[in-house]
Amino acid sequence: MAGRFSLLAQRTAPTVRYVSVEGPVIRTAPCNDEQSLEMAARYLPPDKVADFVDYERTQLGEHIALYMRPEHWLSADLGPG
Repeated sequence: MAGRFSLLAQRTAPTVRYVSVEGPVIRTAPCNDEQSLEMAARYLPPDKVADFVDYERTQLGEHIALYMRPEHWLSADLGPG
């Protein structure tokens, strides 16, 4: 493990906006069902969450949670200029 990671969240419509964060891993832990449900609920319709979590648990193997100490942030709004 490199000991560091970065994340990027981006949208492309109606304008491009993004935010990234980078920093060291401060701990890892097995991902539990509550965390999987919380994450899936952010991105899926409510009626799809339970089936997705069941699928990821039975088909995608072990999941871990990575915890970061954010050190560098970068964001931009590339909207109409």
